[in-house]
Amino acid sequence: MTFQQTKQEYESTKLERVLKELQAIVKRDGKRHLMDQQLSHSMQELLQYEVIPLLEAELNYDPTPQY
Repeated sequence: MTFQQTKQEYESTKLERVLKELQAIVKRDGKRHLMDQQLSHSMQELLQYEVIPLLEAELNYDPTPQY
């Protein structure tokens, strides 16, 4: 097993990549026939309506006052 050192990367960049992957997983699994889906219905709902929106909100957070 080889370990390849990559350049320094911000943790938020890693989370953005994870978010895109989660979105792709939900989209891909949603296209499958009900009997062929690999995620349970509850997992799809959890990702689509809770996890993904929370990650998006955190990644898009702007601490600048709005007044």
